[in-house]
Amino acid sequence: MKTNTAYPYFNFGTGLRYLQDVNPGILIRGEGRVLENIDRFFANLRALDLRASTDLRKLHEELRKATEDERLSAERAEALSSAIKSIRTTLEAELLGFEVYVVTPKRIDVKKLLSGVSELFAPGIFDRLPDIARFDFHEAGKCIAYDRPTAAAFHLMRGTEAVLRAFYLRLVHRKRVKQLLWGPLVQDLRVRRKFAGATEYTVLFANLDNIRLSFRNPTQHPDKIYDTQEVQDLWGLSVDVVNRMAKDLPELEIPF
Repeated sequence: MKTNTAYPYFNFGTGLRYLQDVNPGILIRGEGRVLENIDRFFANLRALDLRASTDLRKLHEELRKATEDERLSAERAEALSSAIKSIRTTLEAELLGFEVYVVTPKRIDVKKLLSGVSELFAPGIFDRLPDIARFDFHEAGKCIAYDRPTAAAFHLMRGTEAVLRAFYLRLVHRKRVKQLLWGPLVQDLRVRRKFAGATEYTVLFANLDNIRLSFRNPTQHPDKIYDTQEVQDLWGLSVDVVNRMAKDLPELEIPF
């Protein structure tokens, strides 16, 4: 899948119309002139994987020999217009096979979901996450942007659990639980004297339990289908607990 803005299509159409309606007597060379517009038109054709006619390529080669002050003759203007009109017929047939998908707005900034996920966490947090967690949050962002909410939920739960494991391994060095699973990890932290009475973890443990029971377990098993609004709420819940846990993680030093 390629990501692009709508501008190249606008630019392509503008250039095509300019060349079709070009008037005799204008300069061939120079900024915004005939030759530059043909060069840009060819570049747009390549970018859109479309074809140009032999007539236009032949005329292009002729015009490249023009002097700096040479102007377009009536004959060449007519030939250029004719070549563009011929291309239009081919383009109309080719473009019928094109499908354009538009990413719809979300409550979360779509640009950040697609290419700036780290900015949706507290400052400095994303660089502290394990590689697998960063991968999953990147994928979750794309899935939300592309309206694949249930897939996004899977990645959110994977990413959050990866951070929980790193958090647990960072804080607990002896007599760790044998299975690094969400429920046992939180339960073990709750009963350890060092963390049981620490008010800074009270909200974290409660939120982790809520996410596990209400979202992680139903998502892990075939019990839950999400819509785009719900998974954006889940994004907020996941980011909250990750922000809280990552404060105890050093940057890129967690064994995983």
